[in-house]
Amino acid sequence: MESKVMKKSLLFFAAVAALSLLASCAREDYAPAGSDNAAGNVQTLTACFAPGETKTAFVGGTYMWKTNDNIVVRSSNANGYSTFKYTGGDTNGEAIFTNTSEDVITYGQNSFAIYPAKTSGSGDSAYPKEEGGSLKPVLKDTYTWFDGNVEAPMLARVESGTPLEFKHLGGCLKVTYKNVPPKATKIMVYAPVVDADLLAAGKVSYKIHSIMNQTYNWTTAGGGFDLDPANVPYVKAYDHSGDYKITVNISAATAAQRTSDDGITAYIPLPVGPVEVDSKNVYPQLKIWLAFADGTEVPGSLRTATNVQIERAHIKPMPAISLTKYSVEVVAGTDNTNGDTDATGSSARLKQVRGLEWLDSDNLLLTQSNGADNSTRNLRKYNKTTNDVSTVVNLALVANNNNAIWQGELHGGLFYVINKGLNKVYTWNTSTNTVTDAVTIGNSPMCIRFNGDDAYVVSRNESKVYKLEGGLTGTKTTFFDFSTLNLGSTDGQTNWPVSLCFDADGNALVTVGCSKGGSPSAYMIYVIDSAGNVVNTIGKGGTVAGSFAAMVDGAKDKATFSANMNGLRLGPDGAIYLAERGAIRRITHSAADYSDAVVTTILGGGSSYITAVGATAALDWNNGGQDIIFDPSDSKVFYYTDMRYTLKKVTIE
Repeated sequence: MESKVMKKSLLFFAAVAALSLLASCAREDYAPAGSDNAAGNVQTLTACFAPGETKTAFVGGTYMWKTNDNIVVRSSNANGYSTFKYTGGDTNGEAIFTNTSEDVITYGQNSFAIYPAKTSGSGDSAYPKEEGGSLKPVLKDTYTWFDGNVEAPMLARVESGTPLEFKHLGGCLKVTYKNVPPKATKIMVYAPVVDADLLAAGKVSYKIHSIMNQTYNWTTAGGGFDLDPANVPYVKAYDHSGDYKITVNISAATAAQRTSDDGITAYIPLPVGPVEVDSKNVYPQLKIWLAFADGTEVPGSLRTATNVQIERAHIKPMPAISLTKYSVEVVAGTDNTNGDTDATGSSARLKQVRGLEWLDSDNLLLTQSNGADNSTRNLRKYNKTTNDVSTVVNLALVANNNNAIWQGELHGGLFYVINKGLNKVYTWNTSTNTVTDAVTIGNSPMCIRFNGDDAYVVSRNESKVYKLEGGLTGTKTTFFDFSTLNLGSTDGQTNWPVSLCFDADGNALVTVGCSKGGSPSAYMIYVIDSAGNVVNTIGKGGTVAGSFAAMVDGAKDKATFSANMNGLRLGPDGAIYLAERGAIRRITHSAADYSDAVVTTILGGGSSYITAVGATAALDWNNGGQDIIFDPSDSKVFYYTDMRYTLKKVTIE
């Protein structure tokens, strides 16, 4: 069976999903129709539930037919839509349905019955309609799911001499989220397309087709959806070409509900799985995401569930998804107030902190590219225990307007730091507190990183990364030249590498952007092995994010980055973290070649994608992110700096 994916809105899909899973059988007493509605023209059908099935409602704990139940029978003749009304019975779940209309039902492959039938309205509006070979059932307006009850359409095949054995078209997936972000408005389930499994119903030529252009509105009283009569499902032979996207609108959920221990629970109607695994109907993959008020979606970061079994008339509970919560605290400096004042916490003043590096487990070094005057480009220190900020040493060895202290790294008792404006690498001796002009290298170098004893320097304006074997005094070679790459811009592009980090396997990850011209710029991350070969790239390329909405999360070839991809770090969880323009992005992967890499915005980006409390407003578009670094003694804490002149502590709760 083909497996494609579901589109548009849960509302509509629920009905569609329902239609796709039913099968059938039926015993019938039938008197041929005549020219009037005399007793001799009465047609009766006996309906029951297939073994293991449940009805959509129950009385006293027993699933039973109700006195107001109706079914619609579709036959293969031209007038083959007929409503049968409940007329009694229901012993052991069996009931009699009667029709006194002129319509004659026939049997065979094209005859089946749908429950429940909507009988309000007049003329054709009360019956299924066939439009261009598609059956448009008329179903009830509202369906509801809750634990112990799966309410969805049912289908049965109409055959002579057998009971009308109704089966549900599908089951439900129970999805529970905890710590749901305040700006999250929708839960979405992307599922493989399932062609209507109507073989048992004898309707082999029909497949499910869903318009899916509405949403299912979440409520606290169980799950359900209102079905707009204009958007009921179609059963149609159809070539599906996209994903089914089942959407649950959770915008009505309060802050208390989003953060409660119970979380938010939604019931997602699905057909049975498209494939069999160990003789069970399963979905090979379901992607469960969130969407936000600005239209952005969070792929990959929430849940990808494989081999999920969906049974007819049953609810499949998924393990609760507890979203990560981040607490953000400004620990030094004050937003939008710059300076060089040494003090404690908010009384301290910072100015253009470009890089972060741990001196020891308690003290964080801050490299500052601007100061009180052109001769002061200071190395400063933040103590995480006392929140004190102090100046360690002046890194400007000469009074020069071009001094621009950038990112550095501590290695072997020396702190190596870039002076971008003078194309220098300086060293600060942690024991003697002396600064040395160590080497001239590149054109606008941005950062220096070590892999073992080898030093790597990113030279932005030369489009190169240099390798210095054994350290700064070793042989210099070009580790990688980005100048010849086509990142997607066609108007005199110049590729600029900016930041670099190494992963646990020794691969270098380098952020690269091409210069702005008449064409859009591109921003990507290159993964390069120790021999200087490109392992993979992360980022769509060819476009630049001009706003938060354009910063797209997703798979490596779908995600987009913005300008100011300045700070790149390996996290203690093995993920790569990026300090970007007004956002912190997280890149996860399990494949060694990064072929399954996924980019997720965890803070900022205009949407507060993941639940955050505290100074989240400090991550805004107008102030580019500069660097990010994890606490060496606490894997749940990282520090972040941007151009708002503050240092922020982020705690992963």
